[in-house]
Amino acid sequence: MDFLRPYQLYITLTLAVVVIIQFVTVMSLSSRLGRISRTLRSLFSGPEGADLEAILRRCQDQSQAATDRTEELGELLADLTETVKGCVQHCGLVRYDGFGDVSGQQSFSLALLNAERNGAVVTALFSRSDSRCYGKAIVSGEAEQELSVEEQRALDVALSDEMSAPMTTESTRGKRRLLRN
Repeated sequence: MDFLRPYQLYITLTLAVVVIIQFVTVMSLSSRLGRISRTLRSLFSGPEGADLEAILRRCQDQSQAATDRTEELGELLADLTETVKGCVQHCGLVRYDGFGDVSGQQSFSLALLNAERNGAVVTALFSRSDSRCYGKAIVSGEAEQELSVEEQRALDVALSDEMSAPMTTESTRGKRRLLRN
């Protein structure tokens, strides 16, 4: 061990420098750890004092509630889609002069169809002394009974998704006569 004695001062100074470097490193790490610890504490305590776990649980509960509501709304939408299929979705209106004694296109034929093209054609004929109303069933876009020209035009308008079509041809004016009982 006598051979280390001449280098004892150098060894001591080197060890002192290493200890100082380690001390500075430990202080730097301690400072960083303190900042990280403060950041984590503020993160876990939240802005109003609630902890992060409670906030995450609340977010998870809200997310689950939103998912459940979305599923409910999907089921409601499917039910409404089925219901709407039976509602009137296509209509066609044709107005005309049904008899020679009335002008102003008081008579009309109205086709009302659902999504499957089922429904009815309603015809109302007006004259000065009488009025009549008829209804004919429509199944898959086809009439079960023979349709008049005006009724067929109303059905064609409904099937083409137009709203109404005038019936102003001379052939339809004054061709009907009221039959009295």
